[in-house]
Amino acid sequence: MFELCASILAADFANLERDMRAANAAGVDAFHIDVMDGHFVPAISFGTGMVRTMERLTTKPLDVHLMVEKPLDFLPELEELGVKRVSVHYEIPGGPEAALVLNPETPVESALPYLAQISQLLLMTVYPGRGGQVYLPGSNEKIAAAKSLLQGQGSNTVIQVDGGITPGTLPGAYAAGARSIVAGSAVFYGNIYQNVCALRSEKAKP
Repeated sequence: MFELCASILAADFANLERDMRAANAAGVDAFHIDVMDGHFVPAISFGTGMVRTMERLTTKPLDVHLMVEKPLDFLPELEELGVKRVSVHYEIPGGPEAALVLNPETPVESALPYLAQISQLLLMTVYPGRGGQVYLPGSNEKIAAAKSLLQGQGSNTVIQVDGGITPGTLPGAYAAGARSIVAGSAVFYGNIYQNVCALRSEKAKP
């Protein structure tokens, strides 16, 4: 399995429809939407209104990442919109839900009590709240540890990674066990079609 999720945090908001069409044509598998409330992380990004907009611009799955203090408040509307994939942080009281997110400092063992409830484990490979950051050292080792943990539990949970993904960092993440890759700047900065092709061609390199 390999899935490329384009993070719209890096898209050109003045030309969002253009960028979405380009990413669709290039063959991304899903679109990642970072919802930030200015409390759990300092930044404020999107709300559910952006999810509604994205529903009109693409038929690809929407992968919603809730970086908010009260994620449960968002779930009824997201369910109404038909969103199937919602990631909630371990670090937030009330989480997790369908997918679990671990910040860089949170050990992978924290996911153990929730494995039966989740289908995706999102490992942040940067500190959340801002796009364009550099892939953190030690991330591949953490991915490998998560893969070992999941295998030891007989879990089919998919490992997703988010942050600092480029054609240079993607092969290591993939080799370590990540199968769903979130990329923002590496998709939307420059020629979108060429960027997506480059990411896909790099995935299996050692």
